[in-house]
Amino acid sequence: MAALAGGITNRNFRVRDDNGSFVARIAEELLILGVDRRNEHLCHLAAHALKVAPEIVFAENGVMVTRYIEGRTLDPAGMREPGVATRLAQSLRRLHEGWDCLSGEMLYFSPFQANRTYVETSRRIGAALPDDIDIMLEQTRKLSRTLTPFLPTLCHNDMLPANILDDGDRIWIVDWEYAGIGHPLFDLAGISVNCAFSVEQEVEFLTAYRGDFRTRDLYELHVLQVASLLREALWSVVQTVASDLDFDYRAYADRNFGYFREALRRLEPMGR
Repeated sequence: MAALAGGITNRNFRVRDDNGSFVARIAEELLILGVDRRNEHLCHLAAHALKVAPEIVFAENGVMVTRYIEGRTLDPAGMREPGVATRLAQSLRRLHEGWDCLSGEMLYFSPFQANRTYVETSRRIGAALPDDIDIMLEQTRKLSRTLTPFLPTLCHNDMLPANILDDGDRIWIVDWEYAGIGHPLFDLAGISVNCAFSVEQEVEFLTAYRGDFRTRDLYELHVLQVASLLREALWSVVQTVASDLDFDYRAYADRNFGYFREALRRLEPMGR
């Protein structure tokens, strides 16, 4: 058994036996972060059925074991390599188009609701928030009203490059803790903003996902990027109190608050 580096929520290990190689994750119920392990399990099973997530071979008492994917864990530079985002767009389309095959009681996810909840949680547990946090929430609330109606479907909702694996043939998505029924463009927004896509790369990504390019999608992608950055910052604020892992959550929060403000400034000239 060998520890896997990179996780900032759980402890992960690679284990081997006569049946192959696996990833064992030790995790607690984390309702303070919005993580419901029953929901995670159900969403992961559905994603595996859609050939997007690795197979679960065991899940009980805070331990989940999945098959190990031989390949590379992507980083922002890897995601920007030619063709990689296009292949991810294909996997996301396969996930999102599975909406009419889903069953079971999956949770609803909205980044705007998650952000309000993280602020309430931070205040309750005594985590330090920026002085202008209420202004941030109001800015994103107004932006949420500019989004057009969409078809809710199963989404990953935590699209960091560290959660994306490339086996050379297929793109796989792991860590389904925040998965639920939500806005499909939020998945595209998460990965594009976390990997610093240029506008040209965003257009290519959206085109690969849709099959064509819609100008409106680019605006809504940018709105959801703003929501994603605020969510990442507030998640880290909660972790400054809730987590005992050796990670500088305060610096991570401050960095994402900065990215949020920058993304908001870029968005304002675009209008609706």
